[in-house]
Amino acid sequence: MQKLVVLEMPKTGSLALRAMLAPYTLPASDRAARHIGYDGFLRNHAPHLAAGFGITPQTVVVVRDPLERMQSWYRYRRRAKVKGLPASTHGISFETFICAYLDGINPEMSNVGRQDRFVGWNGRSARVDHVFDYAQLNVLEAFFSRRMGTTLTLPQRNKTPKGVEADYTLSKDALARFQEQNLAEIELYHAVAGAGHLMRPGIFA
Repeated sequence: MQKLVVLEMPKTGSLALRAMLAPYTLPASDRAARHIGYDGFLRNHAPHLAAGFGITPQTVVVVRDPLERMQSWYRYRRRAKVKGLPASTHGISFETFICAYLDGINPEMSNVGRQDRFVGWNGRSARVDHVFDYAQLNVLEAFFSRRMGTTLTLPQRNKTPKGVEADYTLSKDALARFQEQNLAEIELYHAVAGAGHLMRPGIFA
């Protein structure tokens, strides 16, 4: 037993990761709640793992460039399936979407969580044990291949349908606001991107 728990960050290929690891996970994992951050896991799930299995697992998460992740959310919410719904970005510019997120308005459309809060980033390290870069998924594949003792490859899952086009133009002011308000998330991503695999102090691969 590898004693690992994957915390699924939205828009970072979590369904593909779940599919890749399916042969190696406990059956209950298939029914586990998705997109639970570190604090929620520690509060609501870690005690049950300790009581049921007597383990304190290491946690794993994937993070993504913050602006690219916003672009992915924007594109995903432009798909035909949600057109006309409050969450849809159809007919909405990317700048309007970003400003709605920054201003905390139109929450159905602009509901996008912060990655730094999800992983418990304190400006130096994350509370999650292993943090990987979405742009370097080969490092994640190598990590799990080593832990499982076999070569693992991520399949494609839950990709935005083809034909969904988007213009990501942002004014300098909107970009500056995004960078200022999401500074902690940007700093987290830079740390992870630089390391490829960022580990909590005292944790080893």
